[in-house]
Amino acid sequence: MFHYEFMVIAFIVALLLGAVFPLLGGTVVYKRLSSSGDALAHSSLAGVAIGLVAGLNPLYISIAACVVSFLIIGLLRRKFGSHAEIGVVVVLSAAIAVTGILSGYASAANFESYLFGSILLISYEELYIVIGLSIVVAAFYFLTYQRQLHCLYSEEEAKIAGIHVRWLDFAHSLLFALTVAIGAKIVGSLVVSSMLVLPTATALLLKKNYRITSIASVIVSILSMAGGVIFSYYLDWKPGATSVGIAVLLLLLILAYKGLSLLLKRKKTA
Repeated sequence: MFHYEFMVIAFIVALLLGAVFPLLGGTVVYKRLSSSGDALAHSSLAGVAIGLVAGLNPLYISIAACVVSFLIIGLLRRKFGSHAEIGVVVVLSAAIAVTGILSGYASAANFESYLFGSILLISYEELYIVIGLSIVVAAFYFLTYQRQLHCLYSEEEAKIAGIHVRWLDFAHSLLFALTVAIGAKIVGSLVVSSMLVLPTATALLLKKNYRITSIASVIVSILSMAGGVIFSYYLDWKPGATSVGIAVLLLLLILAYKGLSLLLKRKKTA
């Protein structure tokens, strides 16, 4: 498999995105805004449709669409207050409408490639973009780790401690939007939101502290992404969909393990 350059590039990208997805997706899950990944993924698809119809680079238009959508979601979240999730639904609905209307004017083959991704067809330009994104996300995560943990525990206490909560949230959301846009191009718009949530959901089943949960989510994500590339090569499956399938399987295995452990404990105490 690694005799082919395109497979080496795909594997490297899978490892990088596998590490990046849970570093940003975990915070979204903790804030109960998992659906925002879906909204941005559909926004990226709308950007792709606009790019294909206008004859522009779909990746760059997709990134622009995600950033604009993220700004709109932020605005609507403040407007709706306690019903902040409505902002996500509004953007998701608008993205679906734009995508549905414009997809009829775009090439079916080109458009479909963005639904399930094309990680095996990564260009050097896209590889460099992923490397740059990974460096920025890793730096942001490790430099703001304590502040993010403080904000997740209590935003009010974080403000009192002098943490610029709004700016931290803005930076995280912006990186999240960029990651969704780039991830949607590589693993697919129908896949990226799952890979942002499933690894953290699986790690949460372990019921450990924040640090261990973060490490576990990265491990699950990397195994899923790398496994998707490997199995897709030997079984001729779609890499993005295969990665999600592995992530779901790992979640089910953890659930089964927890259930079996609980059953054995009950038998011992009986």
